[in-house]
Amino acid sequence: MGPGLHGRSGVGCLALDVIRMSSEIKGRATIKALAGRFPQLYVAPAEGAQEANRLAAARGIAPEGADLDHFIGDEEDAVFTVETPAGPVEALFLRNRDDFETFLRIVGHKSQPVPIARTVGAITYRRLADWGKVARAREEYLAGGGDDWASEFKRLASVPGAFRAELVVVSEGPYSNVPAGMTPYSGKEWLRMSRGIRLNHECAHVVCRRLMPDDVVPVWDEVTADVVGLLRATGRYDARLAALFLGVTEGGFAGGRLSEYLVDGQLERIDDIATEVHTTLGLINSMCGEEQESDPFGFLVRLKGSPLFRF
Repeated sequence: MGPGLHGRSGVGCLALDVIRMSSEIKGRATIKALAGRFPQLYVAPAEGAQEANRLAAARGIAPEGADLDHFIGDEEDAVFTVETPAGPVEALFLRNRDDFETFLRIVGHKSQPVPIARTVGAITYRRLADWGKVARAREEYLAGGGDDWASEFKRLASVPGAFRAELVVVSEGPYSNVPAGMTPYSGKEWLRMSRGIRLNHECAHVVCRRLMPDDVVPVWDEVTADVVGLLRATGRYDARLAALFLGVTEGGFAGGRLSEYLVDGQLERIDDIATEVHTTLGLINSMCGEEQESDPFGFLVRLKGSPLFRF
């Protein structure tokens, strides 16, 4: 174990033996259920659609005559909760890549028909206006005898984070666009593993933002999130796979995700940075043992607390 990673105060209480996933919504009803909370989903991506999107998101009302025909839907689609040391994380899995990209265009780009890079396989949206929470609060208020919902809504909405949602959105596909032939897994196994790596990688980011909101180091965050993704999905850390994900070798950059997390000045040194990252992945591999494999999130917190590099 590297220096500074033993005995970090507070880590023990963050340990989690397993991530429990409880399905809440499944199948083709998934998008419809979400549209009840995020009515901008009714606004199909199109040039000039941003105002309709804004009104739906801000007012909680779907455009008149709108439908959800721009989504295909799949029986494996699901909304579920992932329990983490930083609290529950709500996640959405969309099996159809077109649906995933449509969702990102609507929620992340205000229904503008922008291209979505194939390397984007998951994303976390924070502080989404959740009109489902508003509806439940209104029902409870009226059921309790309240008669001035407008004033009550204004009071409740003044609380920071009130009526807001955080949602992890995950797609299907090989993780980091690495083909199955470059992994120890068959095609179907790799798709299944990729789903787990992607979900747990994104949950690792959520845990870090909640527990360490000011500690943001893009490359190190990606390295450590991949640690959690691999440990949770495959049961072991594989430095060779982690290197493929980022495109790093002992001789420099070989094409991969690393370039997405560097700024202009760092891009000029990408080969040197890639070499250092590659060495670090080997160090992490040597640190992984039974304790880390049984408690990936605890390991994540220890790594974040004692970074092996900072770019």
